[in-house]
Order: sequence, then structure tokens, then C-alpha cells
Amino acid sequence: MMLSILAVLAGGFVGGCGRYLLTRILPSPTCTFAANLIGSAVAGVAYGYATHAHTPEFFLPLLAAGVAGGLSTWSTLAKELGDMIKAKRWWRLARYLFWTVGLGIVLAWRGAWVGSLLA
Repeated sequence: MMLSILAVLAGGFVGGCGRYLLTRILPSPTCTFAANLIGSAVAGVAYGYATHAHTPEFFLPLLAAGVAGGLSTWSTLAKELGDMIKAKRWWRLARYLFWTVGLGIVLAWRGAWVGSLLA
């Protein structure tokens, strides 16, 4: 249990650093979009690998909860969607939400498949 908690903390630090680097490279909301999609893919790969290989107890918390959770940012997504609502940019809001959630699900699903192949 304690090892899993430490793994989430360490993974969150790595994911948070990755998120910070993305903010330096990409403008908002492109940065948020990229971070959430990469986080979905990382979580999917980690899950697929962990379910098909003999991994240590801390493996899934480290990658799925820690790295993917620290990298992805649903709170920033909510803020950006709120800004789009205030600006009455309905079409942009619909596209952004559709592509973020839709591609996130697909990347997590395909990531799990890739992870199972790597196991």
C-alpha cells in the first residue's frame, strides 16, 4: 500500500513535469488537448501491459494514476470550456469537447491493446 502511494507521488511528479514542458511548447488549449490525449494513451498502455504481464504492485499506480494523472488536466479543460461558453463559441466548444473525449477514449483503448502486445 505504501509503495503504491509513493509510486503515485513519483509518477505524478514526472507527469506534472511533462505537463509543464508542454505548456512551454504549445499554446492553450492545444497544450491541454495534447496533455489529455497523451495521458489517455499512457494510461491505456499501462493498463494493457499490467493486465497481461507479471508487473510489480506499484506499476499501474505509477503509470496510470501517477504519470497519466499528473500529465492530463481535466480542470484546465473545464476552465477552457467555461471560457468558450462565456464567449459563446459554441461550435469550437463542441469540437473541442468531442475530439478530446472521443480521441481520449480511442487512445486509451488502442493503448491497452499496444500494452497487451508489449507484455
